[in-house]
Amino acid sequence: MITKQVIASIFLLAFAMQMFSKAVIVCSFYANQDYIAKNLCENRTKPKSCCAGKCQLRKKLNKDTNEDKQSNERKSSKESEVLSSKSFFLDISITDFKEQSNSYASFLDGNAIDRSYSIFHPPGV
Repeated sequence: MITKQVIASIFLLAFAMQMFSKAVIVCSFYANQDYIAKNLCENRTKPKSCCAGKCQLRKKLNKDTNEDKQSNERKSSKESEVLSSKSFFLDISITDFKEQSNSYASFLDGNAIDRSYSIFHPPGV
C-alpha cells in the first residue's frame, strides 16, 4: 500500500514538474537572484546594465521552450507516419463452408420449439 502511494506521488510530482516547468524556473530565479546577478550574469562587470541576472532567466526559459518544441516535433512526426493496413489485419483466406461437415450436434429436429406464449408473442395491434 505504501509503495503504491510513493509511486503515485513520484508520478504526480513528475507530471507537475513537466506542467509547471516555466513557473519552477522563474521561482528558482527569484529565490537565487542575488547569487545569479553576482556570479552568473553576463553583464556582472557592467553595473549600469541593470540586468540583475534576467539574462540567465531568459536563457533558461528559451531553452525550456526549445525543448518543448523539439518534443512536440518528435510527437507530430510519429503521428504523420503512414502504415499499411496489411500490418494491422490478419490475412484470412475464405473457405467454402458448405463443404465442411458439421462437427457439432444438431438440436433442431424440425419441430416447433415449445415456448410459453404468455411471454413470447407478437405485439398487440
